Amino acid sequence: MSNTTPYPADQNDELARNAALFFEADHLEAHAYSLIEGDSTSAISWERFTEAKALADAKRSEAQGSVAHSRAVFE
Repeated sequence: MSNTTPYPADQNDELARNAALFFEADHLEAHAYSLIEGDSTSAISWERFTEAKALADAKRSEAQGSVAHSRAVFE
């Protein structure tokens, strides 16, 4: 029978992965907002912003799901 008890190193790896996902989401969101900083009246800028913001939101959702999964596994 294999031991499936998580080790602290596994938990640290999960925490690092979660942090990286949130960092990436923050970076994507900052990029999205940078698209409308200089040109907030252009429809094309808003379209690009909307697409970029959707990517950021999806990454943040992935990060939140990863945290929920980690909590379920390690608690």
